[in-house]
Amino acid sequence: MALRSLRGHPVLLNFFNSQCPDCLDELPTLRHTARTYQAQGVIVLGVATGGDTIASARALALAGHLPYPVVADEHQDVAWHYNVGGWPISFFLDAQGHVRGQYIGPLDPQTVRDGLAQAGAMHCTRCGSVDQPTLGDSGTSGSSTTLNADQHFSPPRPAAFFSLRDQQGKAITPGTLRGKVVALTFISAVCKEQCPMVGQTLSLVRRDLGRDAGHLAIVAISVDPEQDSAQATRTFAAASGWHGADWHSLSAPRAVLKRVWAAYYIDVPPPPPIFKPGQSIVHLAELFLIDTRGRLRAYYHVPFLASRVAASVRALLAPTAGS
Repeated sequence: MALRSLRGHPVLLNFFNSQCPDCLDELPTLRHTARTYQAQGVIVLGVATGGDTIASARALALAGHLPYPVVADEHQDVAWHYNVGGWPISFFLDAQGHVRGQYIGPLDPQTVRDGLAQAGAMHCTRCGSVDQPTLGDSGTSGSSTTLNADQHFSPPRPAAFFSLRDQQGKAITPGTLRGKVVALTFISAVCKEQCPMVGQTLSLVRRDLGRDAGHLAIVAISVDPEQDSAQATRTFAAASGWHGADWHSLSAPRAVLKRVWAAYYIDVPPPPPIFKPGQSIVHLAELFLIDTRGRLRAYYHVPFLASRVAASVRALLAPTAGS
């Protein structure tokens, strides 16, 4: 589907991820919008991104009985063009295809009316306004030497030390990974919330890097050592699309991991008194980039966009990145 084929219709363009709780919460509003404003020519278009595939987008559309088209942004090219750094986020387009407003977060009926009125889809004397869009190049091209991150570590500082065993039993420290850019995250192999999104997006980062992918190491430190078994880790890696030897799933007894979590300011609650197998641990799945000299350089909130991370990895691999 080409967006230009919808010219003549106001469009509510909604970026979402099938694993995102807020995205799922707003589906009733989007269903209602598609049906209520059909007479005004409004088209709701869902864009599945953040690691979603055609299969996962189709599955959500069918399970959610969505009465509007859904497309899959598998390489996050469209999300990059719209400066999407998280989801859900919605854009309101007028009938000529111009973006007139944007809204970050789950939509509600009043926000939909505000946005559609701003896009000229309807007349509404009591409607407010939504934010003006910030589109175009997000400030970092594939060849730029500027980091594109939520936070920069300036000046760079040494990554906090850890020494943990990976899925092959190999001891991994920041020193053993020197010479590569390290994407360091804190996840659980049995988590059903943000962790699958992190795994899939990191796989997209490697895909975006192309020939530079061999210079990236993915390091995932467990936040749920009691459940992150070898089998669970293999299943998670396969579902995430992690292959080869350039990924390391690290774990240890909780007492050891607590020191590592604290060093990276990762808040992991204690396991519940009554624990159900497969129960997800509530935590923040953050992402850090460590440069080839073992220094912290960038930080991303989750969800994050693969193209932003890939651009930063390229920047860290550039000859001037050692400064």
